[in-house]
Amino acid sequence: MKKVYIEGLALVETHFSGIGQYVLGILKGLDDLIGLEQSSNQKTPIIKVIIPYDKVKKFKSFGFRHIGYKTMPLSLRYFAGLDHRGKLFPIDLWCGRGFYVFTRFAAMPLAFSKYTAVIYDISFELFSQFSDESNAKFLSPRTKSTVASTNTIFTISQNAKKEIINFYKVDPSSVIVATPASDQKYLYRRSEEEIERVKQKYGIKGRYILSLSNLEPRKNLDGLVDAYCALPDSVTNEVSLLLVGVNGWKTEALFQKIIGKVDEGKRIIRPSEYIDDIDKPAILSGAEMLVYPSHYEGFGMPPLEALACGTPVVTANNSSLPEVVDENTIQVDSRDTKAITAAIIETMNDKTRREIAIKSGPAQAEKFSWLESAKKYYNVIMENV
Repeated sequence: MKKVYIEGLALVETHFSGIGQYVLGILKGLDDLIGLEQSSNQKTPIIKVIIPYDKVKKFKSFGFRHIGYKTMPLSLRYFAGLDHRGKLFPIDLWCGRGFYVFTRFAAMPLAFSKYTAVIYDISFELFSQFSDESNAKFLSPRTKSTVASTNTIFTISQNAKKEIINFYKVDPSSVIVATPASDQKYLYRRSEEEIERVKQKYGIKGRYILSLSNLEPRKNLDGLVDAYCALPDSVTNEVSLLLVGVNGWKTEALFQKIIGKVDEGKRIIRPSEYIDDIDKPAILSGAEMLVYPSHYEGFGMPPLEALACGTPVVTANNSSLPEVVDENTIQVDSRDTKAITAAIIETMNDKTRREIAIKSGPAQAEKFSWLESAKKYYNVIMENV
């Protein structure tokens, strides 16, 4: 049986991105699935994650039982740099013949092995105005080549699948949807005591409306800031807008707007430091609501994570987002700032909405499963080993 190699750069990067979270979830699902198969005496493939030689300790911290690793003779910096510049050598010359899974849109060079790849969305093609130019310039040709050279592509929502099929003109049966999920052993509603402790840790005071996303144009934080500032003073005097997320690109105008609004007395804040993943459930649980008015999403993890924690959600009605949330979630046009303001007011005033979210949110989150998504990868792996 051939070996399976899963490219794991996103898993061990310094900043744990949404792609990193997805790769980790799929690997945990595969790890559990292999354990189940082995317990019933089924023969299972050998799966190894390809990582730089300087990230072994981080990989081991995830505690996989049935998934190993294969180190490249390159540091993370050089591995990622050579890949981005298109200068990487065929990696199966080093790792060996096998079936490869590439987890960041584009395949790496191979000399004699088959592969599949994950394309999370194609916003860099369809909505280039929201993309980082250098990243789009890298992704566009590489992703086209990747799609043309494999029989199977994974993506994370039905909307993304439709866009991939239409843009690249591929057979619908070759695009497999394996959604993200929320790990409800970790993402669940936390106690008031834990919420207050975590708020103190990050210098967060009082009530807050939560934004949880990278700061980049596609996330429409510009519109969210305008919508928040249009709320009645009786709300903004009591409830702050908490922006949680790392800086992305094209943020200069957004920061200037925020500074101006803060100077006017609006309570727009960011945590005193980057929020650890272990503290995210408490931050979600403590929010009055999550507002996520993104212009486009391949899936939309923050709304699902908020639902898992029983927190009311206001989100956009575009792209994949309607697939993620339930009927109790208010959905608005991301371009309509007044509608976002109205949705915030409605959620704030409707005291039963929080009670409904506490009950229905986790039930909606349970509809998505890392194990079920991992089974789809496992089936493709078994067809190719």
